Amino acid sequence: MKKLFIIGNPHAGQRKLKKIFSGFKEFLESRNVQFEFHDTEQSKSALKTVSEKLDKSYSDLIVIGGDGTINESINGLNFDIPVSIIPSGTGNDFIKTVELGKNLEQVFETALTGMVHQIDLGQCNDRKFVNGVGIGFDGQIVEDMATKRVPLLSGHAAYYYHVLRILGGYKERPFQYQIDNQKFEKDLILLTIGNGTTFGGGFKLMPEAKIDDGLLEICEIGKISGLRRFLNIHKLSNGTHGSLEEIEFYRAKSINVEANEALFAHIDGERMGQPPFEIKVLPGELKLRVTSF
Repeated sequence: MKKLFIIGNPHAGQRKLKKIFSGFKEFLESRNVQFEFHDTEQSKSALKTVSEKLDKSYSDLIVIGGDGTINESINGLNFDIPVSIIPSGTGNDFIKTVELGKNLEQVFETALTGMVHQIDLGQCNDRKFVNGVGIGFDGQIVEDMATKRVPLLSGHAAYYYHVLRILGGYKERPFQYQIDNQKFEKDLILLTIGNGTTFGGGFKLMPEAKIDDGLLEICEIGKISGLRRFLNIHKLSNGTHGSLEEIEFYRAKSINVEANEALFAHIDGERMGQPPFEIKVLPGELKLRVTSF
């Protein structure tokens, strides 16, 4: 018999989020499904809530939130049960890689009865990730959002403000890294390692990434002038940036990035600090409910 462990914060201040929580509660009650909501408002941490309160009496973990809540939840998961996602975050980048349904009612149904698909996760040092790690430019944006807050701006608006603020002037940094057994030393604007396809609320950095191939997709962007950045930023949105000579793609099982105080990183859109990083794929690590695969 199903018993659902549902994690999220219905008091986050978003009307949409409160509507999702109340709608999902009504949906489950209409199906006579046993469930418990676990509110992260008190602990401020989905990782802590899941690791301390989720036990083997539950059949499924359901995450209501964005990429950050998904990341914390999978890092708190200590045993193998199906996970469902009901997206309600700002960026919701990871769910652009999977099929969960075309409307909220279908997403609810997928969370309850969707097919279970084994997907890969990544791991950066001791932290798992579902979508990816960005080092350099995109890591700097997340760092700036955390340390240089702009009054009256949040979510997408704050992210794009910081993108436009540093896009033209951000200087390439020296990277020393190893992809599988091959060593590199390059000056790059960014180095992004992805399990999913999309980052930053809609930039399709890894258009060919697959979440079930046992590999990580790697995108590196080298030296590119400020004007060319602005002229080609649309290509990052539609995934056609591979045509630019400054961009290279790789697929690998592991990547190690050496220490560098000039670099900042994010993991699934949250601050990750600075390298060194040991990053690897965890093939088939997570059971995810989806509509199809």
